[in-house]
Amino acid sequence: MSELYFENVIEKGNLYLDHILYEFEDEPILFLCKDKDGNRYLCHCAEIRGERRWVLIEISLELLKSLIEEKTDIAFAFLSQEKAIQIRMDMQGCEKSSVIDTAKMDRLDLPKEGTLVRCDKEKAREYLHKSEKEMLLFL
Repeated sequence: MSELYFENVIEKGNLYLDHILYEFEDEPILFLCKDKDGNRYLCHCAEIRGERRWVLIEISLELLKSLIEEKTDIAFAFLSQEKAIQIRMDMQGCEKSSVIDTAKMDRLDLPKEGTLVRCDKEKAREYLHKSEKEMLLFL
């Protein structure tokens, strides 16, 4: 398992950092985590000043591939799901998570519509290929 990133997430448990798509000043902004069962979550850091806030959705390899190949924008990926998870961390490092309805979520927590994934495409494709191979091993 990779490094523990979020602890005791509602309905998911611990989530482990699996791949960073985009970071700013060594802080992951758009990244992937996995749970103990191998489920993947697309995570977006919505706020890094003061209170920290993230929005997460469980993501299929098909949707992830669509993001990496720039056929889908980031906002669509999140809004295409019925529910998301919001994690808040206060200044003391205390995390609280909650399930939110994506139709009611604050749109300022997501990149603007039309924003595509900016990442090292080669590394992202390698990650995707490795993930597809892992999935085949579990079938």
